[in-house]
This record gives sequence, structure tokens and C-alpha cells, in this order.
Amino acid sequence: MTMEPRIGPAGRDDELTRELRRMYAPQGGEAFWRGLERSIMARVALAEEDLWWRQLARWRRGIALAAVAAVLVAAFVVRRADEQRSLAAYRAIEGTRIAAVQVTNETNAETSRDVTLRYVVGP
Repeated sequence: MTMEPRIGPAGRDDELTRELRRMYAPQGGEAFWRGLERSIMARVALAEEDLWWRQLARWRRGIALAAVAAVLVAAFVVRRADEQRSLAAYRAIEGTRIAAVQVTNETNAETSRDVTLRYVVGP
């Protein structure tokens, strides 16, 4: 069994092959391919300049300032929340202790030293 080429000088459709080559041949010959290569490479060079990480490099100072500002705001918020929690806990403790000391002081005929001892040792 032999392989018979379908296209080409030894093939069955010489006229079709010539017509297709003529239709798809570049209009400028070799100059066409060189020009096409130059335009593609120029486009690739432009695309490399617009890469997103290169844009970030231009913005590095602004990004650093924004990060510092975000850290400062977060530290302020955390500190403020901690102060509020501490103040609420202090008020809760003081509210219960003061009432117990006042009741003890008013109801018993003890010295102030005994009242102070109960305040320190008490719940």
C-alpha cells in the first residue's frame, strides 16, 4: 500500500495547491514577516510595562503610609476598647464594694479599722 499525497506537486490537486498558496501568501514577502515580528515585539514590550506589580512599585510609598495609618487606627481602637472594659469592670467591683462597706459601717458599731479589714478581706 502506498501513500498518495493529496496536495503538492505530486498530488492530485496541483491547481488547488497553487491557488491556496497564492491566497495565503503574505503581500509583502519577507518584509511582511519582519514587520509583523517588529509590531508583535513592540506590543509585548508595552505589555511588560503595564504589569500590575510594576504599578504597585510606583505606589509603594502611598501603600506604606496607608498601612502605617491602618496599624495606628487599629492600635487606638484596641486600646480604647481595653480602657472601656477595664473601666466597666472597675465600676462593677466598686459598686458592690462600696455598698457593702457603707452597710457594714452604718449597721455595726465597729471601729473603722475593723470595717477596713472586712472591706479588704471580704468578697
